[in-house]
Amino acid sequence: MKYLITTAIILSSLFLFNSRSFSQSATTMQDIIETVSTKVIELEDQRNQEIVNMTFDLIVNTGKKTVWRYLDPAFDYDVMVLGDRRVEKLKITVYKKNSKTNEWEFVDEYSDDKPVIRLDPQEFEQYEFTVNIDKFKTGSTTGHFALILYHQNPERGK
Repeated sequence: MKYLITTAIILSSLFLFNSRSFSQSATTMQDIIETVSTKVIELEDQRNQEIVNMTFDLIVNTGKKTVWRYLDPAFDYDVMVLGDRRVEKLKITVYKKNSKTNEWEFVDEYSDDKPVIRLDPQEFEQYEFTVNIDKFKTGSTTGHFALILYHQNPERGK
């Protein structure tokens, strides 16, 4: 009986103190936040970049999400997309709005596990960023992503 009670206490303790492995739901944002936090440290501290926009969202099945942003011609930008533990491959598609015709013009598209596209606006222009999940990891049909838009930090020099 003493052995049974001791075993029950040990198992209960493991369950209570290891809450991350037992309580992380399928839809938690915790791992994408951790991934992005690591990337922010790399970009800002190691690569001298300034993050100007971060967007987090959830994509289900074959859905897509779109973000719009005006870009300043004083900077060359990079846009990067990261996925959470359920995402194997992402695609980012970029359009810009022609100020004369008011039509959207294709700029670039890239598909990878962490796609990055370089943008060099020639004038103050509106850009459209569309994110799709090309491939989920086995068993998943939903996943979080983070879109990070950044450029060289002008306050730290080049």
